[in-house]
Amino acid sequence: MLVGASYYDQGSSRAQLHLRQILEAPGVNAIVMPGNEFLLGKVKEAFDEQNNLKEQGTTDFLQTCLEKFVKFIKVVSSINEPQKDLSAEEDLEATGKIDTTIEGVDMSAEDWVEQASEKIDAVQGDTYVKLNRGILTVNQLNALLASMPMELTFADSNNQFLFYNYTEDKEEMFAGRVPGQVGNPLANCHPPATYKNVKWVLSQLRHGNEDVVRIHVPTHGPDKYVVHSYQAMHDDTGNYMGVNEYVLDFQPIIDWYLQQTGQRLAKDETVEVDATSSASKKQEEVDSVSGASEQATSEVDSVSSASESADVDSVSSASIKS
Repeated sequence: MLVGASYYDQGSSRAQLHLRQILEAPGVNAIVMPGNEFLLGKVKEAFDEQNNLKEQGTTDFLQTCLEKFVKFIKVVSSINEPQKDLSAEEDLEATGKIDTTIEGVDMSAEDWVEQASEKIDAVQGDTYVKLNRGILTVNQLNALLASMPMELTFADSNNQFLFYNYTEDKEEMFAGRVPGQVGNPLANCHPPATYKNVKWVLSQLRHGNEDVVRIHVPTHGPDKYVVHSYQAMHDDTGNYMGVNEYVLDFQPIIDWYLQQTGQRLAKDETVEVDATSSASKKQEEVDSVSGASEQATSEVDSVSSASESADVDSVSSASIKS
C-alpha cells in the first residue's frame, strides 16, 4: 500500500506514481495493492495540537484504506502459501463407504463380480437399462464397451476397481488386467512402490486440480505411442465419482491422419518434450491400474515411424503429394 504526505496539494502524487511503477517493474517482485492510495495534502494544516487528523472524512478514508490493506495481505499470503499435499489422504485400501458400495462381499474375492451381482440382483442379459439419452440392454452395453478401440477401466470415488472392458487376455493388453481383479481396492492393483504416485494422480482428479492426467508409456516399442489417460468423472451436480482410465495407442490414428493429408511429422528442435503431458507437470511416472506402466523420463521422439509420406487416397479428396 502506498501512503504519501505533502506540504501542498500534489507535492508527492508523482512520487507515489513513480514508486508504484518501480515496485511493479519486472524483477522487483513486489505485490502492490491495487486501487486506493493514501496521499495527505497540506500536512502542516492537517493535524491538531494532539497530532490527530482534523478532518473526520480523512480519518475515515485512511481507516478504509488500512482495512482493505489488511484484507489484501491475507489474500496474498494465502496465495503464496505452499499448496497442501492432499494425496496422503487417498485411501487405496477402499476402507470407506459410498452410496454405491456393495457391502458384505470380500473386495479381494476372485469371484467378486458374481457374488456382488447375486447380492444386489444385478440386471443382465437382455434386460433394458435407461441411460441419459437412450435405452440399451445389458448385452448391448457390453458390446458397445467392448467395441471401444481402447482399454477402459473404472474405479469409484472410494478407490475400488469396479470395471474394465474385458476383451483380451492380460498378455495382449497394454495395461494387463485379469477378471479376478475386479472388485479389488486399488492398493491390490498396484505395486506398493507406486502408491505415492497413484495417490498423487487420484488427489489431483478428486480435488479438481486436473480434469485429466495423461502419461506416455514408451515401453511398447517404437511402432506404438501408448498413452494412459486418467479422467475425472463427476455426477450432474459436479461431485467426484471416480476415475476413468483409458489406454490408447495413438500411432494408428497418427499414421492414418498423415496418410489422408499427405503430411509428415518433423521434430521441433526448439521444444523439449516432457514424458508426461502438460496436464500433469509430474516428472515421476505413474503406473496404470495393473501396474503395467514404466518410468518414462527419456525424451520422446516426436518423429513418427510413419514419416514416410504416402500418396493420399483419392477417397479423402485431399491432394496427392508429389
